[in-house]
Amino acid sequence: MGELLNLRRGMAQLGMAGPPAAPAAVDSASFDPLARLLADVAMGNERSFARLYELTGGRLLAIARSIVGRTDVAEDVLQDSFLRVWRWAHRFDPAKGSAYGWLVRVVRNRALTAKATLQRRELGQQPLDAETLVLGEPDPADRAMRSEAARRVNSCLANLPANHRRSVSLVYFEGLTHSELADRLGVQLGTAKSWVRRGLAQMNRCLTGTEPDGRELVAAEYAAGGLGGVVRRGFERRRERDARYCRAVDVWEDRLALLTEFLPDTGPAPSHVWTRIEQGLARDRVAVPRLLLWKLATAVLALAVVALLVKLAV
Repeated sequence: MGELLNLRRGMAQLGMAGPPAAPAAVDSASFDPLARLLADVAMGNERSFARLYELTGGRLLAIARSIVGRTDVAEDVLQDSFLRVWRWAHRFDPAKGSAYGWLVRVVRNRALTAKATLQRRELGQQPLDAETLVLGEPDPADRAMRSEAARRVNSCLANLPANHRRSVSLVYFEGLTHSELADRLGVQLGTAKSWVRRGLAQMNRCLTGTEPDGRELVAAEYAAGGLGGVVRRGFERRRERDARYCRAVDVWEDRLALLTEFLPDTGPAPSHVWTRIEQGLARDRVAVPRLLLWKLATAVLALAVVALLVKLAV
């Protein structure tokens, strides 16, 4: 709960009453305190970057750890993710979704990459208790600190049939592939795929009151991590050509990111990881001038070669 308390206090210090009331995209960064911090980070403001880490690092570490299963690997993911945030903050577009959803996406993608390089047996990972995660009753203070949008998404997940709920939770929170999900649940691959798809379709009906079309459903599976291999690559190509798929994925990524508010509280963002992030920033400061110097030297050399060739030609 401490991380969420810090987030609300940070909003108050930034002059905000609270987070966006719905998982849809915000119209302006001025309504999202994390988006305001990201805008500052994009301008090179290191104080805002430190504040962003303070407010979100603990929760993002919990997300990484739920996927990779080890604290040391999760801390590496968190460090790498925040260095990417520093370099890529200019890519965040508040018109496409919330800042928190964007941060979750960065961390989750890095965690899935890290997980792919590890053997699950070596991790000693304990299976996620999906039932407790979505059905556990928090204390009143903890419940009050969660956004209304997060409570609504979690309620829709909690009201799914048990097999569908567990399938969606394991795919999103642990990053299981369909094959891994089938092995975990002891069912056929087709059954595992069907449970994920039906669960997401029911969540869409719960959240919007409408039946999802094919585009929304495949976008939901992509956002949850349910698509893989050739299917995933094919969807990404279609997404590049059709902005409607981009929008549908953005909406679902924001919705699912809200569920991370229900992960067990890990406490404040670890200071030793921040120290490593600062060391990475320092290396970047040294590397950039060296790169500029190298480009300048290369340009001067190229001009010298051109001048010599012109002289020889004359």
